Parts: sequence; C-alpha cells; structure tokens
Amino acid sequence: MKATYLGLELDSPIVVSSSPYTATLANIEKCAAAGAGAVVLKSIFEEQILHHAASLEQYSDSPYGDAGDYLQRYLGEDYKAGFLQLIADARRATRIPVIASINCVAAGEEWIEYAAAMARAGASALELNIFIQPVDAARSSQELERLYVTIAQRVCAEVKIPVSVKLAMRFTNVVAMAAALESVGVKGAVLFNRFFEPDVDVERMTFVEGSPYSEASELRNVLRTTAICVGALPRMDFAVSTGVHDGEAAVKALLCGAAAVEVCTAIHREGFDVIARMNEWIDAWAARHGITALDEFKGRLGFGKSDSEFFQRVQYMKYFPGKD
Repeated sequence: MKATYLGLELDSPIVVSSSPYTATLANIEKCAAAGAGAVVLKSIFEEQILHHAASLEQYSDSPYGDAGDYLQRYLGEDYKAGFLQLIADARRATRIPVIASINCVAAGEEWIEYAAAMARAGASALELNIFIQPVDAARSSQELERLYVTIAQRVCAEVKIPVSVKLAMRFTNVVAMAAALESVGVKGAVLFNRFFEPDVDVERMTFVEGSPYSEASELRNVLRTTAICVGALPRMDFAVSTGVHDGEAAVKALLCGAAAVEVCTAIHREGFDVIARMNEWIDAWAARHGITALDEFKGRLGFGKSDSEFFQRVQYMKYFPGKD
C-alpha cells in the first residue's frame, strides 16, 4: 500500500529504522527486496569519531601537540567518506528513498557539515537524532529545547531535502516541541527515539548493558501521542518507531495518523521477510474493510475525530477501585 512521508512517495508505509540492518549495501538491498518503503541509514555518530581519535592519540608518540586534532580531522573525513559512499551506492542499487541519519552529542559544526554533505551525496531526506542529556541543574528545560530547535533550524537552512527529527519521549509537551521544530522548517518527527538504557548488576554493583530491543507492548506509549500530534499539526508528517512488530501494530499507528512506521526489532527477531509479512497483513486487513488506499483510513482515530473516553483518560479508575 503506497504512502507519502516527508513528501517522498513510498511503495509501503514500512520504513526500516536506523540500525545494523541499514548499515551496509547488502542489507539495504535485502530491505528493498522484502518490500520496505524506505530505509533510514545507520546513524553517523560524532562521538564515535571523537572517541576513536582519543584512543589512538594515547599511542601516538608525535612530538606535536596537535596530533589529536589531526587524528580527529582525518578519522572524521574518512568516516564521513564511507558513509557518503553508502548513500550514493544505495541510491543507485535500489528504487526506494534513502534517508540519512545524524546522531550528535553537541551543537557543533559537524551537524551542518555532515548534513550538507549527505544531501549532496543523494540522500532523499535527513533524520536528525538529537538528544542532550539533562545533567546540569542550572540549565532549564526551555534552554535545552531551544538548542534542539536551533540545531534543526541550522540544518534546514543548509539543505533543500526534507528534514525530520527523532523526538524523545521525555519532553513535557511533545506537541509544543514538534510545533517549534515545524516553525523552523522541519517536515516531520519520529515518535520516539529509543535510547540506550543501562541496567544495574546488583551483585557487582555496577551499570551493565540493557537490552536495545523494543517490546510490542511499548506501542501503547506512542499511539495516543501520535493521534494528538497529528491533530494539532496536520501539515507535519509523523512516523511511529517504537513497538511496531507486525502488520497489526502498523495499522494501529496509521489509524492514529502516522504517515509511516519504522521497524528494527521485528527484523532482528524474524529476519527481513517480516517486512513482506507486514505489508501482506496491511493489504489483507484493508481488503476486509473495503479500503483501497492508505488515505482512506490514515488518521481515522486522530485527536478530534475519536470521541472514545479512552482517548482522554490518563489515570486508572476501573481496575483499581478503592476498598470499603
């Protein structure tokens, strides 16, 4: 079933999210062959370049004090060149849109430089993965949110391709954040960014790596917010990225107004063929309901269109009654 996302025409609303499954040309071709509407390339990380340069500098016996700067620049250019080549190769090898992704830990010039280079290499759109860890008690939420908007504004001013931002679930008002981004030229938002969340080993009393994969139940954290955002910002495209493990989950997101869904964990668990099965489920469901195009049902449960009491309720009442 065809879809439109960020102004791009997709043969399917199923988009493969930034992950190892979009890190190589071979995997991107598998995504396309399975029926993905688009791919978001594995993010280019500023911090990977910085950490790599720092680790090499430890072993450098250069008498010059700028060895670290040289390594950082060299590694950055080398890393970027490989990423740009992947964009160009993927565009040549497949018919599907290729969305580049940038992940940055600071508001440095690397954002602008990388974004412009990706657009020149042939990226169909850009997905900005911005998250600034709130660890400074002196920095207000408004200050941090302004920084997000400033970063996005600078990128939008530099490139002509559509830009989306992968939003965090932790904003107090996601709608206001999305509206601010739209005001500076952002065309879409992805709900939500799935962060690395460490766990704790109580015996060793240390942080350990947590599971990077989503659970199907996490979709419930996104559906209502998607419906509200779509109702409030009808000119902006929203993609649902958390908990979409099968075709039914995709339909739920589309009914709430999502223009597309992004998948990763489903591929990890079931392989690339899960994309084809999701498309088949969507088509079969649409046929059962006499639906021939996505626009006939997309957003049917959007904010203002659904009068269900479940839409507004945010606290439990029925299941935990008070005892006499």
